[in-house]
Amino acid sequence: MRVTYRREMRVKAEMDSLGVPAFVPMRRIMQKGIRLKNTLEPAIHNLIFIHASEERMQMLKKSRPELQYMMRQMNGKMEKIIVPDRQMDDFMKVCLTSPDFVEIVPAELVQFKPGQEVMVVSGPLSGIRGYFQRIEGHRAKRLIVTIPGACAATVEVGAGDVTPVN
Repeated sequence: MRVTYRREMRVKAEMDSLGVPAFVPMRRIMQKGIRLKNTLEPAIHNLIFIHASEERMQMLKKSRPELQYMMRQMNGKMEKIIVPDRQMDDFMKVCLTSPDFVEIVPAELVQFKPGQEVMVVSGPLSGIRGYFQRIEGHRAKRLIVTIPGACAATVEVGAGDVTPVN
């Protein structure tokens, strides 16, 4: 979902209080001021993932005008972006490993070349599926887990930690 006016953390707190699972990808930044301090902030402003049925989502949207569906063009028409559970679980696991090493990028910046899908077979990301390729600006290959139309999370993993998916 899109949230207007950078209200993603407030909406997440509201969802938590209602018992509705919600996720906001975060990144670590250094804030300048009198002293430098590490803080977490949303990696992509105005973006929140909410796990709810269609009926529940309609109720939430009616009571919170700041919530808007994210849409993408599919088969010549605009459709809501709905993320499959497995894909969302993989994305969240990558994002939560360490905000220092994960990079979140908007979907429009991810340009996939034809590549092999891989699955991580060892380490803290074991079981995650994504694409393994070199990204401009990084020396090593990275695992890329995408949410089509929304964003992608990338993290460095060793070549020995992944295996091709048939």
